[in-house]
Amino acid sequence: MKNLVTKSRYLSLVVLLLSMTVAVTSLYIYNGTRIQAEEFALGKENTSRSESWDGVPFTGHNIADISAIVRYYSSPDLKKQTTIAWFGNSQLHTLNQFKPGEHLAPYWLRLLAPCQNCMVPLGLSLANANPQEVFVLSQYVAKKVPLSAIVLEIEFMGFREDGLRGDFSKIASADLVNALHAYPVGKDLASLVGGGTEKHDGEEKKSELDSVLQQETENFLSRKLGEIWPLWKDRVNLRTSLLGGLFNFRNFVFNISSQSQRKIIKPRYLRNMRALEDMLASCRDANIPVVLYFAPIRQDKPLPYDKTEYAHWKEQVDFLAKTYLASSINLEKLVPPENWGSNFGLDIDFMHFQEPGHKMVAEALYPLIQAKIK
Repeated sequence: MKNLVTKSRYLSLVVLLLSMTVAVTSLYIYNGTRIQAEEFALGKENTSRSESWDGVPFTGHNIADISAIVRYYSSPDLKKQTTIAWFGNSQLHTLNQFKPGEHLAPYWLRLLAPCQNCMVPLGLSLANANPQEVFVLSQYVAKKVPLSAIVLEIEFMGFREDGLRGDFSKIASADLVNALHAYPVGKDLASLVGGGTEKHDGEEKKSELDSVLQQETENFLSRKLGEIWPLWKDRVNLRTSLLGGLFNFRNFVFNISSQSQRKIIKPRYLRNMRALEDMLASCRDANIPVVLYFAPIRQDKPLPYDKTEYAHWKEQVDFLAKTYLASSINLEKLVPPENWGSNFGLDIDFMHFQEPGHKMVAEALYPLIQAKIK
């Protein structure tokens, strides 16, 4: 009997060690695939780009780059410039079938101005951005950069997304949190961005010191563990690969393609509509003119939306624009079929177009912007 127990324990230990070996080996193999989280959903023909002028970036498509741009343009020396914040999703920073020398819409808008250095359109975009994130970004930028106007891209898919991505904690400050608390949906977002209730000066300094010490300790331990175990250092890539694999597996199992009809997710939709309203209200309160536009969308294929829901959404957005004195224009049909991407079976890109489309967007928006900043 004793021998049987010993053999059973030995067998269990062998199975455990073998399982661990297979698991670790699989992780190393899986980690060989490098995936950029921001690029994952862009599609085969799309390239993310950034624009610079005289070596100074004026478009960014992640929180770190946006923060650097805001820091630069918050300089007192640049206050005499006409600075415009142009918020959008990946359409704003993506070129379909990119060729060297091609540019994004903010670049072409800058060229349209009579003086390229006196009107600066800051292209600030996030892949799959939702109105909650854009609202927080607008508060962050407006608190630091004197804005002459805001250009706001609106598209339906963003209203199916929810919450704030973790990177927003990097721009959290007392000023930003307090600004969010002034608006209904902002109170909920304040806790997500990194602040709940106001603190007294002493409490805030102690909290900041504790946070810095904790972060430095965590960074040190994480760095040392990464030196010992490369998989720990690459854990962000592993997480992105896993989520990407799960996303593709879900689409395979449920036969979901880019042409599949997307329905409204009611709670998310309502939060995003409130965020849009709060953003427009805050711009009106701060006397910042807004030019809102419905983003171009591919028209040579049936749209992947419920027609009734989509029409109702556009009516609601138009109503909010009129209520809060924002100019609006519908650019859905602006870009012709030949300026979109190729078809890959059921995989059709409804969102990203080639450089001529970027020029068209800039040219369509320029008169409205000029009317607002005069």
